[in-house]
Amino acid sequence: MTEIHINKIKLTLLTMIETIRVSSKGQIVIPEHVRKRLRIKKGSRLVLVERGNKIVLESEQAFILELEGMRAEQEKLGWLKLTFDDMGKVWANPKDEKEWAKYL
Repeated sequence: MTEIHINKIKLTLLTMIETIRVSSKGQIVIPEHVRKRLRIKKGSRLVLVERGNKIVLESEQAFILELEGMRAEQEKLGWLKLTFDDMGKVWANPKDEKEWAKYL
């Protein structure tokens, strides 16, 4: 007997594909089963993000959390750059380099 193996990742991706139509007013309908799974209800706020030639819809709350995470990461990188620049001034000087060269 032959066993059939199903790739769960491919199956998941295939089940997430949906074809919808755009109305003459540019409106789309998010299918009910998708709205239920993502808990999108009447009055839910979504953010439309254009990424290249793609349109991504995500909840406003998730978008704000993502922005805050990006801000925190950018702030962290900024502090690291300042630290690196300041430490570079302390460490990269000819006198110290000459002294360290004796031991390396």
